[in-house]
Amino acid sequence: MNLRCPHCGTPLPAEASFCPHCAQNLRTRHEVDTPVRWWLKPLRRALLLLVLAVFGWAGWLVSDALAPNVYEAWGELTYTLNGSDYHLFLTCRTDIVPEAAHTMQVEEGGVYDRVSRLFVAHVDSGEDAGRAFLNQTSEVQVRVIQPPDSPSPVSCSLPLKPLNPYDGLALTTLDFTGRSQGPVEVEWTITMKNGDTIFLRQKIDFQRVDTAHYYPEDYPMDTIEDLQALVDQIQAEVPLPTVVRIHLPPVTYEGGLTIDRRGINLSGSTDGQGRRTTFLGPVVLAPEEDPLCDIEHIDFVGNGTGTGLTVAAQYRVLDCSFTGWEIGLLVGGEAWANPKDCLFTDNDIGFRFDSGGTYCNYTDFTNNTFRNNTVAVDLLRVPGLRTIDFKFCLFDSNVATILNPNNHAIDTGGATFE
Repeated sequence: MNLRCPHCGTPLPAEASFCPHCAQNLRTRHEVDTPVRWWLKPLRRALLLLVLAVFGWAGWLVSDALAPNVYEAWGELTYTLNGSDYHLFLTCRTDIVPEAAHTMQVEEGGVYDRVSRLFVAHVDSGEDAGRAFLNQTSEVQVRVIQPPDSPSPVSCSLPLKPLNPYDGLALTTLDFTGRSQGPVEVEWTITMKNGDTIFLRQKIDFQRVDTAHYYPEDYPMDTIEDLQALVDQIQAEVPLPTVVRIHLPPVTYEGGLTIDRRGINLSGSTDGQGRRTTFLGPVVLAPEEDPLCDIEHIDFVGNGTGTGLTVAAQYRVLDCSFTGWEIGLLVGGEAWANPKDCLFTDNDIGFRFDSGGTYCNYTDFTNNTFRNNTVAVDLLRVPGLRTIDFKFCLFDSNVATILNPNNHAIDTGGATFE
């Protein structure tokens, strides 16, 4: 059989693969699939999953970096913001020591107020960082978490920014009684402008102590000898932490009194003719063990020499008068004491602060009257850095008003000078 070209019809030689006339290919071509290695598809799938995981992880990191954080701690914590490390801590102490817990002594019928303070310091230097940190906060709140059935709930004030940086970034006043039940939790909530929230907590508990009252109806105390003997007996027989309160009769003691072993509260009184408990001799309060005590409602009348009342312990001097002394009231030793609602008249020096200690407590030296003294106030040495507040004090006809050789911080903005 003669084969012809299917393209031009020219006869073809046997087994020709192309036409010699038109050069067209005479054999059919088939497409051949390129071989794919068997492991490539799973590898591509794994690479795709890895890329998706990397993008997801990166997105989570960005989201986590931008999301607000919550910090919780008892007593103190370190908070980092914009490359700065801040030390935040709470304390009820006056020596600025962080406290996760604080125990307060209370008497059964007592009414109390104490301050919880929030401090902020730079971690590296320990220097105060309150102002820099405060600029980064949007709100500071505080609340008390306590048993719901307490017979005398603990309350707290709104957080206040103290005038004195020594008192920290903020403080709250806790009000409670001898019947308040503990422990309670004081929770500070600090909301930052970046959305972070800091919960800083402090546990407050109450230690109930016994109170021993001594009344003139039950114990001899009409003469200075009787009173000194009673004080000596109490110091020998009544151990701390029992609180001792001597309620003095409205008599005039011809001599002085010394308390030198343990703190004792002294409360004067007034009779129907307006005569108050009065000491004509110097009184010295310098106990070796000195829980915070009060001396109140007593007149100290001198003859132009000596010191009416020397306090070398933790005392509050309330509603007392000092007349005719070389020094009316002297706070000395290493102590802190503050007069409030007192009268200083006709003394060489009405009130002198000359303490070599470091402890400081109440700074409200308020509502005192200084009249006809050669020097009303002499701040020779005052512990600590806290500002002494003379609000509502009256300075009248004194030769020198306030001597302050070391320029201790004082506030006389609310005082009256005549």
